[in-house]
Amino acid sequence: MKRFALQTLIAAGLLFGLGATATTGCVAPPPKAGAAQAGTGTFVTMDEVDASMNDKVTGERYQITYEKDDLWHGAPDGALVTIVEYSDFQCPYCSRLANSLKQISEEYPDDVRVVFKQFPLPMHDRAKPASEAVLAAHAQGKGWELHDLIFENARQLSDEDLIRYAEQVGVPDMAKFKADLTGHTFAAKVDAEMEQGRKFGVGSTPSFFINGRPERGTKSPEQLKEMIEAEKVMAQALLDAGSKKSEIYARIMKAAKAERAAPERPAAAAKGKQQQQARPGKPDPSKNYAVPVDDRPQKGEAGALVTIVEYSDFECPYCRKVLPTLKQIEEKYGADVRVVFRQQPLPMHKEAVPSASAALAAHQQGKFWEMHDALFAKAETRGLNDAAYVEIAKQLGLDVDKFNADRKSPAIAELIAGDQKVAMQFGAGGTPAFFVNGRPLSGAQPFEAFDAVVSEELAKAKAYMEANEVEPENLYEEMSKGWETEVKPPPVADHTRRDIDVSTLAGKGNLENPKLTLVECSDFDCPYCTRGAELVDAVFADPRYKDVTAFYFANFPLPMHKTAEAAHRAAIAAGNQGKFFEMHDLLFADRTKRTEADFKAMAAQLSLDVDKFMTDWNSEATKQKIVDDKALCSKHGVSGTPNFFINGRSMRGAVPLQMAATAFDEELAGGFEALAKADPAAKPGDKAAEGDDKKPAAKNEKAEKPAKAEKPAKAEKAEKEG
Repeated sequence: MKRFALQTLIAAGLLFGLGATATTGCVAPPPKAGAAQAGTGTFVTMDEVDASMNDKVTGERYQITYEKDDLWHGAPDGALVTIVEYSDFQCPYCSRLANSLKQISEEYPDDVRVVFKQFPLPMHDRAKPASEAVLAAHAQGKGWELHDLIFENARQLSDEDLIRYAEQVGVPDMAKFKADLTGHTFAAKVDAEMEQGRKFGVGSTPSFFINGRPERGTKSPEQLKEMIEAEKVMAQALLDAGSKKSEIYARIMKAAKAERAAPERPAAAAKGKQQQQARPGKPDPSKNYAVPVDDRPQKGEAGALVTIVEYSDFECPYCRKVLPTLKQIEEKYGADVRVVFRQQPLPMHKEAVPSASAALAAHQQGKFWEMHDALFAKAETRGLNDAAYVEIAKQLGLDVDKFNADRKSPAIAELIAGDQKVAMQFGAGGTPAFFVNGRPLSGAQPFEAFDAVVSEELAKAKAYMEANEVEPENLYEEMSKGWETEVKPPPVADHTRRDIDVSTLAGKGNLENPKLTLVECSDFDCPYCTRGAELVDAVFADPRYKDVTAFYFANFPLPMHKTAEAAHRAAIAAGNQGKFFEMHDLLFADRTKRTEADFKAMAAQLSLDVDKFMTDWNSEATKQKIVDDKALCSKHGVSGTPNFFINGRSMRGAVPLQMAATAFDEELAGGFEALAKADPAAKPGDKAAEGDDKKPAAKNEKAEKPAKAEKPAKAEKAEKEG
């Protein structure tokens, strides 16, 4: 297949209009406004460019090419960012990603191109026919329209449904469409796209490549925006080197790798081939963790040599998917294995907490596992609801009045909260998560992965019993006394110090001899930056920090915020008259006031010379100031807002003072370097940022050297399942 290097457009997947809001029964006609159109415009292949700019392409990139007649759209004059998505129409997470893509595509119509590749999974029996239907519609110019409607009705995908949807979106030649669908005209095309995906390591959906860089799983619009802004920096480097915008993706593909080593399967660990490393805030696969079993529901004997503690969510499809694997483990190991079930209902699932409550209420009457199986069965057809819980309780012969009272009781709520607290203590933020005699396994792993860890832990348990003469029923408790008792969360601020030149930035606070120097890269139209401003206010209101802190503001308006640059020019113009932070506060106070008249009114409110203010607001010097600030932030790795630097250490996002205080206090006590001196084994990883110019720091930039580091507070967050 000839490889085409299309410019980047993330919009295509956007069209997906996927539907977390899919209706049951009636099908609404597809929206006419805002629907993505088939790709048209400039198209340059990697064979049409030379390799002279390969050195400008950085990072892990792969030749994820596509053809002009593939399903794509966006950036008609050439894209700065191209997103190639591998998706499955019956995958709920693909639907969520599509919604995110739709939102961001509307914000980047000229810079992002989205390419949709088919990757129907074997577990979804109607996913491949749906893919074939979309390609058949695409051949008649209606691919995106059908794509959107199918995602909105992913539970009704019979051939009759697909034909009905094609009629609704206006496929011109329905006879040809029906022939293509029933004759599987595009089955080979689907297979080819799947084969390309597998070649580059795709094994699950959604998976996507952004300018050839691999990513997995659904992403929020904010996460996608961060990725896009980071990719635009590299694209700009290519433009600066002389590339045409229409050639960007072609040049990236020219420099990219033509193949990718297959990601190692978890089973490779059994053969000693996989070197697993712990990620920050995640449990180390090589260690055992003392996860308590308490009085939680269990299957198997208390004296089993291997205890598997499972964290699960009844609405999580991956939790359901792993059930046959657990059954295989139980059948193979019999009395040597017990399974303990703990609740981890994720906030994205509306029925996760009610179903967990129902399961624990059934446990009060000795029917947990029967309720467990029934709930997972109901979840497969999206049948979890209040009536279903009562119906199952009746089928199981429970005392329904007691069941209803228990599932709504504070005691059950406390059990669930307790499970979640312990989950976060051990880094189990997503589902399913398992601890096999304390050894972590994350996600719906295959049987081989479980088998490898269980067999290792079984041998270790037998050896421990022989060496310590422990009774079987006390084995888990005794062994766990020597295991890890928590997973430490990642630091709020990283362990890299950057030498940031603040000499041209607006500043306030103790600018002469600060112990804390905060630099914020911010956008006046970013809602999270409003929270960032609240953090700064809290810092200067706190007696611990107000007299020892210098704060500097760097202008970083994001392209997606159309009025942000004008607001930043207003702040700079006010700063020329000594009122930068007063204007800063007014701009954050009301993000709807962004007209020239609004800025004039603000200037008058602050008693500025309005004529001078407007002259400065319109000046080239003010515009250049924004360019310079953005370059300063980008140089130090900023791609989204807000991004703070605490004595040169990066802290991303708007965090509450309680969290930020862990980094502040650490700096006042000597910084992370002190931890390394006190405990050389800690290896905090301090280093100078690569590529930073060796500019002298501003007078108040350097952090004083510390003596002691306090342990950061835990930051809880729910992660995506699977």
